[in-house]
Amino acid sequence: MRPLVLDGDGLFAVSTLGVAGLALLRARHAPTVLTPHDGEFGLLMGARPGDDRIAAARELAGRAGSVVLLKGPTTVVAPPDGHVTLVTHGDQRLATAGSGDVLTGMLAAALAQLLDPSTACQLAAYLHGAAGELADADEGEMSMVAGDIVSHIGDAVQELVARERATPRGE
Repeated sequence: MRPLVLDGDGLFAVSTLGVAGLALLRARHAPTVLTPHDGEFGLLMGARPGDDRIAAARELAGRAGSVVLLKGPTTVVAPPDGHVTLVTHGDQRLATAGSGDVLTGMLAAALAQLLDPSTACQLAAYLHGAAGELADADEGEMSMVAGDIVSHIGDAVQELVARERATPRGE
């Protein structure tokens, strides 16, 4: 079996099955990643995440046996083992039509390179936010569209690679 990434309509389809949908995901033998925003999270869990987004992401990850990438101003990446990573790159301008599709594509590309799902989520969320920040630097404080993010992904990757090369091992 191959990894599965569910976003948008895929999350909606699972939510229509109620707890049985989460049980189906939990029964999968291949990695599964769910990428809900607060509204999609509410469909899956019966209520929006609330103030404790970390606990909410952990709960969904446990119930679905999946890695959860809970989108928001701080993106929460929670695998079923309870470990959590927070990604703080980007801001509310990333909450625009098509932006989640860009993130999902970046995540699928990272999984296709055989990264483990948690690492793939962390990398995709980081680069997505960094590309958004670079687009903002080019465009100023105006609104952002998904194409603005796409056009800066390569720059975000280059910045990350340059930073990694400049950082001595062990730091």
